[in-house]
Amino acid sequence: MNKTAIRTLQQYLAESGDYTGAIDGLRGPKTRAAVDAAMKRHVDKLPSGSDAWSERRLAVACLQLACHEKRIEVGAIDGLWGPQTDYAHEVLDTLLETGKKPPLWRDQQPLDANPNGWCHEAELEQTLGSPSRKPPLVVVPCPWPLALAWDPSTRPSGIGCHEQVAESLSRVLERVHDHYGNERLRELGLHLYGGCYNKRRKRGGSSWSTHAWGVAIDWDPARNRLKWGRDRARLARPEYEDWWRFWEEEGWVSLGRHRNFDWMHVQAARL
Repeated sequence: MNKTAIRTLQQYLAESGDYTGAIDGLRGPKTRAAVDAAMKRHVDKLPSGSDAWSERRLAVACLQLACHEKRIEVGAIDGLWGPQTDYAHEVLDTLLETGKKPPLWRDQQPLDANPNGWCHEAELEQTLGSPSRKPPLVVVPCPWPLALAWDPSTRPSGIGCHEQVAESLSRVLERVHDHYGNERLRELGLHLYGGCYNKRRKRGGSSWSTHAWGVAIDWDPARNRLKWGRDRARLARPEYEDWWRFWEEEGWVSLGRHRNFDWMHVQAARL
């Protein structure tokens, strides 16, 4: 069990009244005592021979019991950390943190709205002109304080984007701000601005980036790196569902949600 799993276990034990220590991810005497207390109440759910299990195996079994109690499919209560227990722990962690289980991401489909009639990537040069020339840019004020992701002491006042996407961007930003508020946006890292207009080719590709037309924006790039999938990218977490909904209702496209890489990136262009 890693520290994250131990913190989840401690939080569950605290809610059940067995643990009164710090939620610190350390399996110390108080955590061990709380596990023992919880396991004694559920001894009827344990297989024979469990009395000889190690402290670590008992802790894993206790976490499995917590998942079972919360109606999270976890498999056998055997104290062994396999793929099913690992996934069940992620579900339990989200449930304890947010009060609800994460959405079933395999069943999710990004919204396919396109109310602004954005063109496909392949049509950008025909529609907006050559990326070798600087596009007509407009600075859209951001209603919450931004910080440049690689230099947080720099505070952009807004986002410089192509004039054709400016009104849509403004609507998205207002809806995001109304929903989350400044404090929550900062907690989520959505104040970390990774840039919009950038005359360059796609990283790892030969075609022009949508950034070259000023119709794409990056957010919190350090925690949503180019090659990371939903197992690592912060913006793939359940707490960002509304964030993506606001973009998608305006027709903006998340590469992460469509292709499971480059979760930092959202663009006003169809794939």
